[in-house]
Amino acid sequence: MFTSDLKQNVGILKTVLEEVPEICYAGNPVLREVAAPVTIEEGNAIAARLEIILLKYRKITALGRGLAAPQIGENKAVFITYMDDKVEVCMNPKVVERSSVTNFYRELCISAGIVAADVERPTWVVLAWTDREGKPRNEKFEGFKARLYQHEEAHLRGRLNLDDDAPGGIQFVTFDPREEQLRDR
Repeated sequence: MFTSDLKQNVGILKTVLEEVPEICYAGNPVLREVAAPVTIEEGNAIAARLEIILLKYRKITALGRGLAAPQIGENKAVFITYMDDKVEVCMNPKVVERSSVTNFYRELCISAGIVAADVERPTWVVLAWTDREGKPRNEKFEGFKARLYQHEEAHLRGRLNLDDDAPGGIQFVTFDPREEQLRDR
């Protein structure tokens, strides 16, 4: 678990680098590409890999709520989220509506290592996607879930949380991420 001790966090990152080599980090060109659409079969195969890798990462860090295909070197439009012990698969997602009201949150990103960015995002979004059964879905997400889904969808457009940082908001992780709260500023 990342803490306020930067040295300890560097040690955790070292373990992740050694034990989860599939992860691509900021600077890797695949993270800058717009992801290509997937078929249901292809998306499910990638989602299965994403789940294995995310759970491996979570075992080391006790963190990680989502992972997108570009983060493991696959330029494909699929991501997974992990909340309440449940994995959700989102293939070919699109934000179809968003709030004009925004909030801030110091976001971590698996591809940013131990660097966090203070990111402003809409407080709610409506996302359209295809689920693992091939069914079209359309759902409104609010609060932390809205932030998570926006963060993962941004990866499919070649964006990292570091790109959307509020001026002066990039910092090493020297705080307990579990205590971070959504805020107006």
